[in-house]
Amino acid sequence: MKTGILLLGHGSRREAANRGLERLAGLVQAGLGVRVLPAFFQFGRPSLPDVVEHLVGEGVDEIVVVPAFLFPGMHLEHDVPEALEEINARYGYRLKFKITPCVGADPRLAEILLERIRSAGVLSPDGAQTFGPELTDPDAITSHSRCLIEASLGEDFFRERFSGAEGEVVRRVVHAMGNPSVAGLMRFHPEALEVGLSALKKGALLFTDVRMVKIGINRSGLRELGGRAVCLIHHPRVCRIAREEGLTRALVAVRCYQDLWRGQIVVVGNAPTALSEVLRLSARGVRPALIIGTPVGFVGAAEVKARLANQDVPYITLLGNQGGSTAAVAVVNAMISLARGGAGL
Repeated sequence: MKTGILLLGHGSRREAANRGLERLAGLVQAGLGVRVLPAFFQFGRPSLPDVVEHLVGEGVDEIVVVPAFLFPGMHLEHDVPEALEEINARYGYRLKFKITPCVGADPRLAEILLERIRSAGVLSPDGAQTFGPELTDPDAITSHSRCLIEASLGEDFFRERFSGAEGEVVRRVVHAMGNPSVAGLMRFHPEALEVGLSALKKGALLFTDVRMVKIGINRSGLRELGGRAVCLIHHPRVCRIAREEGLTRALVAVRCYQDLWRGQIVVVGNAPTALSEVLRLSARGVRPALIIGTPVGFVGAAEVKARLANQDVPYITLLGNQGGSTAAVAVVNAMISLARGGAGL
């Protein structure tokens, strides 16, 4: 069965207004790592039947319809299902449609609205600007940050999607990036934290792709566990080979020192080429204990992270174009804290 994804908006008579849905589809596509096609239900092109026809022409027989509607109404409860039923009849009822829930009163949407209100400088009833309390104690800041993250994403999110240790790592990443929306892009291999925490407690070596990742890691905490972090992209051998062969230094470091990271923890926070090389060598039997892969960028990052999430070496990743050294360091430091008996954040 071949699946297609369709982002369905109401549409407007103003073409300029319809560009918003197209941009949103692009953002969803970047985060998901697979193609997402926009369609307009009432006004605008391409229409719902147009996009279904296009997908069927590509051999798709299962279509996930994602309504870009804030709240359920007549369209979602009656009109859209009826339209899909009519479309399916044209194809002999051989298509399978799945309609996801609409956006609804999501805490992440509330956070966006709060940002808009705060940026407008709205005052509270007592005349003070609507900013949070000024905190100076580090523990109080961390505790308040944790509360804000949990309020933004909701209890159900952590209970249903990322409970236990996974939730601790997600909280740390959200905190580090200052963006609750990245939480839904986090992916964990089922054995990732068990394997990773075990390796850390045994004094694992952390092989990092760039110095920024190595520098950001909690060295004292890692040292307490008997581990160490290394970064070899500035090694003379790596620089020479990279220059001679026209390759990135991060890729060459992974290739040249594969015996060093075999059975250890690889942390890639910046270079998609480094992560791609880790996956290539892993497929050939040079397997690390855990791959933490959060490279950032518009060229190759989303694609290589999608590959990471579809192989069998334990991994932790952040799908899409977002990520970077900040995300990788947050994952590592959360795990170091957990390995030492603390919370992720």
